[in-house]
Amino acid sequence: MTMAKHPLIPVFFLLSTPSFFFTYYPSPAHAASELVEGICHKSQNYSFCIQALESDPKTPAAKDYMDLAEISLNLGISNATDTRSYVTDMYENSRTDPKKKPTLKACISAYDGAVGSFRSAFGELKEDVLTANYDAKVAGDGAVSCEDQLASGGVEDSSISTRNQFTLYFSNIADVITTLLLK
Repeated sequence: MTMAKHPLIPVFFLLSTPSFFFTYYPSPAHAASELVEGICHKSQNYSFCIQALESDPKTPAAKDYMDLAEISLNLGISNATDTRSYVTDMYENSRTDPKKKPTLKACISAYDGAVGSFRSAFGELKEDVLTANYDAKVAGDGAVSCEDQLASGGVEDSSISTRNQFTLYFSNIADVITTLLLK
């Protein structure tokens, strides 16, 4: 007597096999999330790092540190450019106290350097990671210089100081990632 095959066994196998693979193989978004977590644990500000990297829609598709380096440097470029524009608008505003203008002009100059350093790091990323790493670090110098100018000029502006801190964080994130690329 031969045993008859149950007609639902092949259907069950076909339906359960894909779920088996999804259960045991992490999705690309999960892999990117693990990379982001590892990077952000090494950064100066974990929660800022997570929020910053996850704010970019390309992050879930990131496959490696190179993808995340590009994302972080683009975020740094965007932040530094926005900060430079913000300070420039203050400088050019006729209602700004004339005594603050030299300090604001110094900040604009400092942010020219920060934007340039982030852009250089991005451009060097695939050719010379060591130089990209250096430029990612140096990008933060613009924020430090601006903050020093604010202090020495007696200018208290929490919005600029906050933006300076963000620039430092973006510089740090890019530094962490490019350091990982060097290994």
